[in-house]
Amino acid sequence: MLRLVVPFVIGVISWAFLLEEVEVAFVEFVVYGLVACSVICLAALSLVNFGRRPFMFGLLLVPLLYALGALLTVSVSNYIYPESLNQFRTSKFSQSYIAVVADQPQVKEKSVKIVADVATTDWQGNGKVLLYFEKDSASKKLKYGQEILIRTKLQKVEGMGNPNEFNYSRYLRFHGIIFRGYVKSTNWQSVSSGKPGITGWFLSLRSNLISKFEQAGLEGNELSVASALVLGYRTELDKELMSAYAGAGATHVLAVSGLHVGIVYVILSTLLKFMDKRKSLRILKTVILVFLLFGYAGLTGLSASVFRAATMFSFVAVGKAIDRNTNIFNTLAASAFCLILYEPMIVMQVGFQLSYLAVIGIVVIQPRLFQLKAFNNRLADWIWSITCVSIAAQIATFPLGLLYFHQFPNLFLISNLLVIPAAAMILYLGFSLFIATIWKPTLLFFGFLLNTVIATLNQVVLWIEQIPYSVLSGIDISTLEALMIYALIILVLVFIIYQQRFAVYVGLALSIVFMILQIAEVGNQKNQEFAVVYNVKGETAIALVNGANLKFIASKKLWNNEQAMLFHVRHHWWNRGIETETFVELNDSLVNRRLEWNGNSFVILDLKKPGNGVVVSGGSKKLDYVFLDKSNWNSSNILEELRSDSVILANSFGPKMIKRIQGVTHGIPTIVLAETGMIEL
Repeated sequence: MLRLVVPFVIGVISWAFLLEEVEVAFVEFVVYGLVACSVICLAALSLVNFGRRPFMFGLLLVPLLYALGALLTVSVSNYIYPESLNQFRTSKFSQSYIAVVADQPQVKEKSVKIVADVATTDWQGNGKVLLYFEKDSASKKLKYGQEILIRTKLQKVEGMGNPNEFNYSRYLRFHGIIFRGYVKSTNWQSVSSGKPGITGWFLSLRSNLISKFEQAGLEGNELSVASALVLGYRTELDKELMSAYAGAGATHVLAVSGLHVGIVYVILSTLLKFMDKRKSLRILKTVILVFLLFGYAGLTGLSASVFRAATMFSFVAVGKAIDRNTNIFNTLAASAFCLILYEPMIVMQVGFQLSYLAVIGIVVIQPRLFQLKAFNNRLADWIWSITCVSIAAQIATFPLGLLYFHQFPNLFLISNLLVIPAAAMILYLGFSLFIATIWKPTLLFFGFLLNTVIATLNQVVLWIEQIPYSVLSGIDISTLEALMIYALIILVLVFIIYQQRFAVYVGLALSIVFMILQIAEVGNQKNQEFAVVYNVKGETAIALVNGANLKFIASKKLWNNEQAMLFHVRHHWWNRGIETETFVELNDSLVNRRLEWNGNSFVILDLKKPGNGVVVSGGSKKLDYVFLDKSNWNSSNILEELRSDSVILANSFGPKMIKRIQGVTHGIPTIVLAETGMIEL
């Protein structure tokens, strides 16, 4: 299965990105041609004795599987890359739609967020969209499967266009979501409660179990961690607490994954151990185990990691029932194959990639690490075992962590030694609490124990995260560099396991290439000088860069909003090797004043405040750029006299205002950040 899955997955991934650059019709032509050629060649060679040329079958099977992976991507391209926005009859005006709630609603600070399957009122067109409902008592009661009539203007989800920014539109697209809309309280009504089906039943059961936590006295962070760790419900997790877990290298315990499913498997297998005495009972035990494992997967939302783990342990359970050992690589490959067949774009999700790499790392590296040292003491042996698991998983996943999250948790060994046993204890206590609901005193007792363990765990995680240098952040590597690091890891493992010298020579050559790329990058960064105007909704954000030093002109509100800074600008700074950041508050001393940087002159215009030296009259020296924000705009005709090469409009202007400004600038090129994204001066 592993040999079959590799070319299949490569086909899915490569064509998922290729579809961004090439017309779907051309892609379909190429893919269908590749599939046809592979099938014809296999059919022709099948007439020949393959026994004489067994390698030919493998050589032809690889491109065929690659083509089938590409074909699978093309088959879902209609919802990943719609040819036009007419799929949902999107227009400049609001339209009426029938929507069915397709996931658990999330109550936000100012809205209720849901994913819905949407069709027009005459049932033409369908697909998932992201809807934000005005928050009120009615919208907070929306449930999975509920059918509603809405009126909204669906808009295509677009990225902000800032360099190195998280590509939110691509992320949603790979989840089958292209459009989003805002629904006011007066613009929707419930049609029916719908047919929630098995998924709705599981979500309802999860809500009931979460209420049991509340009845047992859990609240706040303790309640949110219990809900996330035991039941996979992460909506209520506090952002600061999530950040602390990430900094401590313990985020994985908050997402139900192989660790959790493995503990559940051990619990269930132990409880049903009495059925091992007879073969017929062992088969019944296996059926019960598989049913309960996938039931738990459904209860936690059936994420990729949970489904993979449930499938893997199901293979293990079946193998034990028939006295057959299962090959872990075949098990992983089979589960991946099933997942990708069901939802091809799941392979593009970070959780899917990290989950499989972590398990592969544990399987390949952990046993060899564990053999390096033997302990007679059971506690020491247990600690060494967890340490080896943590190191193996970290080796396998850290390049992706650097690529996606730009940080490395230096204290992951300490955190995992504490977090993994605590996670197991929380799972045991959580399931015991559900059983204890039949008698209130026992419910409160287990609630007290669970609350105490989680509160202690949270404090430990916060303590670890606050230790100086607990996290190495601000690291930026490219996809190519991440692949080079993985190649080095594989070469080291090949040398250690198989004692192959060529792995050393290739590894050294690759290391030299990697260092040359890094040296060249650092050299370019030291000589860089430029100004950047970022596309941030409703904000002025300008960075002046000289070498590794940066001055950031913005409001205090934006500077203090770490989440917005991380999303919009910091990834770009890390990519450019910025070491020193200086914040310059945008105040009266900077507006209406000529500023010079890297040979360009520009002004941040505020027509409501007195001039501070900006020259706008016809006889004055020409400006290169004028930055205009909506909050600074009034009906003044001063722009008619402005002499500038370009006018930059912040991401806060509507189409009417843009036309009005263009009308008074008399042909001066107008750069609309909402359309162009970031611009470099």
